[in-house]
Amino acid sequence: MTTNRITVDIDKSLIRFILSYLRFIFLFKKKPKFRKTSRGYHLWLYFDRKMSDKDMFKYRKLLFDDENRIRLDMVCITKPRQILFDEKIVVLIENGKKEKIRHAVLK
Repeated sequence: MTTNRITVDIDKSLIRFILSYLRFIFLFKKKPKFRKTSRGYHLWLYFDRKMSDKDMFKYRKLLFDDENRIRLDMVCITKPRQILFDEKIVVLIENGKKEKIRHAVLK
């Protein structure tokens, strides 16, 4: 299976969020989209190319994604991967500007 995105879930750690954000930029030369959640942060980035599951898992680990989320995505064949949230209105913060967008993840 292949994907053109990486999603990262960081709970309770501003330092891990900052390190993940900077590592996104270092690895991919692009700033990830992100939002604050009630328990931490969600970060995501879409790519122009597809990547293998193996690469996706490797990058998620490098980007400090939640270990349990990675493990479940690796072992659960029927579960959709990289689910962060259902469709909802999200406040996107990019370059200091706030923008409301509709973000959908199909289950």
